[in-house]
Amino acid sequence: MLHVSIHMDDLIRKLSSYAKLSRIDHGVMASLAVVAGAFSVENTLQSISNSPLLLAVTSVLFVEMSLFASNDIFNIKEDKLNNPTRPIVAGELSTREAVAFTFITGLIAVLTSAMVNTACLVVIIVALVVGNLYNSYFKRHAFFGNIIVSGLTSFTFPYGAISISGTLTEKSLLFFMIAFLANLGREIAKGIRDLEGDTRVGICTLPCEIGTNNAGKLAGIFMLMAVALSFYGANYVKTKPVYLVLILVTDAIFTYVAVKLIHNPSTQTAEKARKLTLPAMLNAIIAFTLP
Repeated sequence: MLHVSIHMDDLIRKLSSYAKLSRIDHGVMASLAVVAGAFSVENTLQSISNSPLLLAVTSVLFVEMSLFASNDIFNIKEDKLNNPTRPIVAGELSTREAVAFTFITGLIAVLTSAMVNTACLVVIIVALVVGNLYNSYFKRHAFFGNIIVSGLTSFTFPYGAISISGTLTEKSLLFFMIAFLANLGREIAKGIRDLEGDTRVGICTLPCEIGTNNAGKLAGIFMLMAVALSFYGANYVKTKPVYLVLILVTDAIFTYVAVKLIHNPSTQTAEKARKLTLPAMLNAIIAFTLP
């Protein structure tokens, strides 16, 4: 009995390490964004009950898991300095295990997207190619790398619309732009946080190129642009009061973070920005799912 218990403990620890490797919380948020994008085409659960939405959600969940795992594989040197608790660096998972996980989750993403429609299959393949190019190469190209990450993260909204109708909707594109601006500011802030470690391994991100003061201002501006655009989203929902209450909570957090980054773009401020804006973005995604 004790022997079985030890094996179970090992299994749970291993699964926990894979969840940490794939940043499963980000995958869940991305999946919810797909649902929000789908609701921009069909506004009720009844009307999408026979749609391939579950497959679309699954494909995005697994593509996120694959790309985050891939990021850790290419990011070992940086993580030793910036984030030594990551599973590969901490010795919880081997590089070989991470590579296998990256391949399997990526394959699942491709197969499930192919069962939705051709457009979704193309989007997932492009996301895998571009995402891995970012992890291996474009991460070292400052602002362009930030744009890639923000674009891939935010395209989950249009992807949801494509999964239902095969086409884009105005509502999904608006939410894409709001998410893109918010993510862009967040990515720049993360660059400020990781500046010391990135520089020590020869990576010059945007804060390295233009300085932390300018990078902090730019991050804050992008976040404030997202805040301003979010109010326009009320025109695309029927439950405007509920939307406004939810989005005001997110906007208050992003405004606070933006002001902090503009006036004091320190490593501590950037880390605080990263932690505060993640739940704020989840709250915004919930608002975007409203009919």
